[in-house]
Amino acid sequence: MRTGISLPIAAPEAALEWARRIEAGPFDAVAVFDRLVYPCPDPLITLAAVAGVTSRVTLRSQVLLAALRDPVVLAKQAATLDLLSGGRFELGLGLGDREDDYAAVGLKKTQRGRLLDANVERLLQVWPGSEQEGALGPVAPPTASAGGPKLLFGGYSDAALRRVARWGGGYISNMVPDAEGSIFRKVEAEWAAAGREGRPQLLAQVNVAIGSPEVVEEARRRLTAYYAFLDYPGSYITSQKISEWMVTSEQQLQYVLHMCRQSGADELVFMCWSQDLGQVDRIASLLG
Repeated sequence: MRTGISLPIAAPEAALEWARRIEAGPFDAVAVFDRLVYPCPDPLITLAAVAGVTSRVTLRSQVLLAALRDPVVLAKQAATLDLLSGGRFELGLGLGDREDDYAAVGLKKTQRGRLLDANVERLLQVWPGSEQEGALGPVAPPTASAGGPKLLFGGYSDAALRRVARWGGGYISNMVPDAEGSIFRKVEAEWAAAGREGRPQLLAQVNVAIGSPEVVEEARRRLTAYYAFLDYPGSYITSQKISEWMVTSEQQLQYVLHMCRQSGADELVFMCWSQDLGQVDRIASLLG
């Protein structure tokens, strides 16, 4: 099973040093998350910079909020990143749960599913090699990957799983699946029902902070603050619960690795919430 690791949510200025350390380690992928109303860097610009200091690892948006973006501009940006990285870029897409991200660009969160579907269709039309490309004239440069970067989709709704079967090459679960991989089995069922050959790429992710008590506490504070929007009366999943589920020890890390292998995951991505660079080496050491 492959493993990936995210760039530091808490220290975007250290992204290139993290990328070099990840490239030198046992990891197979570098992931960058996306928000609009949050002090994080743009994922595509960040991954373009990371492409220049790496040569081996997969570069992935995990996940990009494509409903917020102009699809033609996104098609050009993604194709450029795919070209510059030598085909190492995977475009992970999702909806996001925050009202403020949509309000910032004059959209309503209730529109997000329809917007994402329309934008994905448009994006595929303008990538080189599509039948519709000639209607506009060339927009994006030739991609290193045939047909453009691989599309991966996140989410738990039926619509999200259908997107994987319709357009995607794989699925990103935003938490560790159960041992039976029930969400993965649903993705595979949608894939088969759509008449797709082969099987979808299946990814899981887990929040992590490996290090001193200070490192763990820093990560818990950031994680709790980030998910504070879930803290409303009657909420089942709260920021506190998400914080409690964060992996902070070797025993927990080995457990989630076991669960992911049991579920049939192809990759587990560690989402880092501390700015401590040393945790990259600590996670690498625990992975062996």
